[in-house]
Amino acid sequence: MSSSFQGFRSRISLFRGTDREGTVERLTAGARLNPANSWLLVCSAILASIGLDVSSPAVIIGAMLISPLMGPILGVGLGMGITNRALLQHSLRELGFATVFCLVASGLYFLISPLATATPELIARTRPTLLDVGVAFFGGVAGIVAGSRREQNLVTLPGVAIATALMPPLCAAGFGLATGNWAFFFGAFYLYILNALFIALATFVVVRVLRFPRHEFPAVEEQRRERQMVAGVTLLAILPSVYFLYDAVQEVRERNRMASFVEREIEGPGRAAEWEHRHAAGPETLKVYVVGRPIEPERADSIRKSLAGYGLGAMALELVQSDVSAEDLTRFQGELQRDVLHVVTTTLAARDSATAQRQREDSLRPAAIAREVASAFPEMERISFTPKLDLLAPDSLPSPPAFLVWFRPGISPAAQRDLLTRAEALVRSRYSSETIRVVGQE
Repeated sequence: MSSSFQGFRSRISLFRGTDREGTVERLTAGARLNPANSWLLVCSAILASIGLDVSSPAVIIGAMLISPLMGPILGVGLGMGITNRALLQHSLRELGFATVFCLVASGLYFLISPLATATPELIARTRPTLLDVGVAFFGGVAGIVAGSRREQNLVTLPGVAIATALMPPLCAAGFGLATGNWAFFFGAFYLYILNALFIALATFVVVRVLRFPRHEFPAVEEQRRERQMVAGVTLLAILPSVYFLYDAVQEVRERNRMASFVEREIEGPGRAAEWEHRHAAGPETLKVYVVGRPIEPERADSIRKSLAGYGLGAMALELVQSDVSAEDLTRFQGELQRDVLHVVTTTLAARDSATAQRQREDSLRPAAIAREVASAFPEMERISFTPKLDLLAPDSLPSPPAFLVWFRPGISPAAQRDLLTRAEALVRSRYSSETIRVVGQE
């Protein structure tokens, strides 16, 4: 038993193979950004920005591999770990320079880019969670452990560079800066700060565990204040990520409830469905595209009432049914059926989007025409649009839409009639309709 335990300890011991003096020398040299590293920073920032702009993971990974940002961050952790204030201050200056340099380079790229839109790769780097803290910390541990060996592990270091992902969030912050999207900027820059902080913290912890020789020997009280400061900064940095993780968990749970609702209440033999959650404007809506056997109105009402049973009571349900019959749907099986459903859903969504766009245009057109009439006829003091001239008429009786006009004082009745005739001709030409009216008001 004793020999087995000793064998286990020898396998997990970090002290074997540690090159303390060599590690301090290498990390101190790596914390300095020479001219070549400055060019690498620019190239890495531009590459990462292009990758984020076109949603190319391969380009983003390449940018992370050539980025020299890890050097100053490891220098910060080493400076704290061996109590070398000169190294700590120098590393912080170099890190600040590199950060500003990359922000400017990526910001300039997004200013001139013909795309510069919020791609999924950009959006993914704007809401860091507690899981990102874990990635940064354990990535930092792997980096300093691999870098402290006498025999350098050249396979591990590229993986650390990819896992800790320093350059992409910094370039996403550059996108927010270039486009004035401050939510993007602060979210992405927070992820960058979080990654840098916990890589440095991991380096600090490992250096202390491996008992690297101290450069200076501060008093006990000063060491205590140092530990308190590190703990305080760490806690403050973590708190927002805890909230974001909670928010992400709640979102996942809500999506699972929606998926369960659609699967149990809507899908069934001869019927398939796809859904989307809309909450950008107005009430939250669960929009479900149904293919196959139609849902009767009575059943639709019952389905809406069952939303509360899934914790979705505050959400509106919108059912969009296609013309594909249950018989047509049953001809397809497996992936082919899902492909058919996806095609039909995409078509229905495009049709709904076009309809919504037309409705928005129709709602804005009266205001634009009213402004044009007011500009053409300054004698008119106020113009109002009503979709129905006789608001008290029953719905079964037709009543044309109309513009109601109030004239400025001093306009004679004859002049008013002439102005109304001319204004009505203008409005009908803009509406391409001979029924719309322009009516004077007292």
